[in-house]
Parts: sequence; structure tokens; C-alpha cells
Amino acid sequence: MKQIVSIIIMSAFIWTGCENKATSPGVTDTEILVGNIQDLSGPIKELGLLLPAGTNMYLDYINAQGGVHGRQIKMIVEDHGYNPQKAVVAAKKLVEKDQVFCLFNVVGTSPAEAIRPILEESGVPLIAPATNSSSMSDMSKQAAKYIFHTDAGYDLQARVLIDYIMENNKDAVIGFAYQDDDYGANALQGCAVAEANHGITVQKESFQRGATDFMGQTMNFMKGGCTDVIIGGIVREPVTIMKTAQKIGFEPKFYGLMPTVDPRVGLLAGEVGEGFIAPYHAYYPDSDEAGPKLYQELCDKNNVPAKMRGIYHYYGFAGAHVLVEGLRRAGKNPTRERLIKGLETLKNWESGVFPPITYNRNDHAGAESLYLLQLQGGKQVAITDWRN
Repeated sequence: MKQIVSIIIMSAFIWTGCENKATSPGVTDTEILVGNIQDLSGPIKELGLLLPAGTNMYLDYINAQGGVHGRQIKMIVEDHGYNPQKAVVAAKKLVEKDQVFCLFNVVGTSPAEAIRPILEESGVPLIAPATNSSSMSDMSKQAAKYIFHTDAGYDLQARVLIDYIMENNKDAVIGFAYQDDDYGANALQGCAVAEANHGITVQKESFQRGATDFMGQTMNFMKGGCTDVIIGGIVREPVTIMKTAQKIGFEPKFYGLMPTVDPRVGLLAGEVGEGFIAPYHAYYPDSDEAGPKLYQELCDKNNVPAKMRGIYHYYGFAGAHVLVEGLRRAGKNPTRERLIKGLETLKNWESGVFPPITYNRNDHAGAESLYLLQLQGGKQVAITDWRN
């Protein structure tokens, strides 16, 4: 009789272990809660609408198939207005009040850097922060254990662009307009490496985030005899600088860092934007790879307006693949630690949206290569193979 009772108890224990059980804040038997912090009211508020819209399109697709281990994924979005202090307030709310399981796609280098102490204190992972800064994958920094980056850094982007310019014109005089914050600081690191490699000095002109007048910087580039100008901004900055140059009869070749890979640059710049070159670290949204094909299908199915489709809407969609894969690998009874360890098992993982991603306990960098795109006839055309 004792043996029968023991077998029954053991069977019940095994059965319970196989069920989905709430094992962590932000996890119930039916739902996983994810937090997202965007700029919904500041200088890049248009991105704050596009990024989570792309993410939710993919999460809806996953949820319609039963979610992850039977749980639906729900995302709460907070606003930081591209203000680091507000990012801290938003992160505290999501972690302490809403008790999210993890954070995802927090936009902006400075806001993402500002919440490191919260990640460290709470043990909440941040997956795919929406910034190209390689500081996000610096394993010597605070809370590095909890951050999983997906993007090639601004430093790599700047170096690859300068390498490309010098390959095509050894006598090039290069100018670099950079945003005077963490975004620009990371790009300047790559610029310094390229300067040393090529024995050149790049003319650098800074601007404040949200600036609308670039006459001074553009005039300085012209006075400096720049043949090639790299612009570190998003949309307004490259368009304004190129149009300003056109007004004053300045005709260098123009380039941008990855955030400028946006269809609106070509639309707003018009003829002066023709030939604009910028790097990209994922398969382009209208390419024939598996991820972009699914993106196009879901956009059509969900009647996503043409003006929303593109790099930033796709960015939210692409990053969500890493989030979902991490949740899958965290298992049926997920904890934050299991999410971290699950992501660290990715080895040459083919997501369909990024080149193969590898994470381990000493490397959370994700994609570490990129290629160059050029605006030709209003469309982005690849002009190089993958580089790193």
C-alpha cells in the first residue's frame, strides 16, 4: 500500500512539473508581460509609434498560433520623450508596479544607458534595445549580464563607411556631423579607429538632438574642402544637411549611419538624396529572405499603410523574433534567469531577419556585421557584401 501511495505522489509531482506554472513576476499561467519604453512625445516620436506597432504585429502572429508554451505575450509601452530621467521613471513603473517579466526594445542610447542600475538591481533582462550603440554589448559595463543587443554598433558603422570612402578615393576629405550625446560618442570611437588605420583626420561638426538648422556645420564642411560627408542622425538631419548643401552649391557625396536608412530620407530629400549611402545590419524589409517575406505578408494581411512600412516598423518586428526565441528557450516554467541562460544558448541562430546570431555568457553583441545600401531612384539598393 505504501508503495502505491508513493507512486501516486511521484506521478502527481511529475505531472505538476510538466504543466505551465507562474514562476516569475510578469508570468501567469496564460500570459507573459513585457515592458517597452519609447519616445512618444519627443524628438523621435514618429519612431515611438512605428517600433511597437511592428513588434505587436509579430506578437499577434505568434499569439494567434498559441503563443509561447501556451502563454500569450502582452506588451506595455511607456513614454520617455527621449529623456534619460523619464526613462528611469518609466522603467521603475514597469518593473515595480506592472512587474513585467522583461524589458524590450527601449529606444535611444542615452535612455537605455540610464536604466542600467534598474536592470542590475531588479535582475530584469533588456532584450534588443533599440539603439545601435556598441556600449549595449560592452560586457564590462553595469548590468551587462541582463542586456542582449542585436545591432552592429555605431562605431563599426562609422569605421566601415570611412573604409569604403577611402577604398574608392584615397584622397578623400571626410566630414562627420555627429549628434552630441551617447549616440555620437559611440560613432566617434569608430571614427578614431578609421583615422588611425588610414592616417587621416576627419573634420567633425557636432549638433544637438532635435536641431533644425545645420547651416553652420554645412558651411564648415564646405570651407574644409570635404569631398564626403557622413551624417549621424535619423531623418531630419541628413535631409536638412543635404538640402542646405544644395542651397549653397556644396556637392560632396553624402552618407549616414544606420538610423538614416529610412525611405523618408529619399522622399524628403528628393534629387539631392540620390546616391545617399548608409549601412544596415539586417535583411532589408523588401528582400526575398524568410523574415522580410513574412513581414510583407503580415503587413498586407493587417492592412498596414504604405507610409508605416519600412525600416523602423520592420525593426520592431525583427527584434521581436529574438524576444520570442528567448521566451521559448526559457521553457514552460520561465524565470528571468532561465531567459538569460536560454538566450545564451543561441549559436549561429537563423532568425530569418538578422544574419546568424550567437550569444554566450561572455558575448551579448548579436549581429556584428553589416552591408551598405545606396539610394537609387528612390529605392535602397545593396552595393556591398557583408562587412565587419
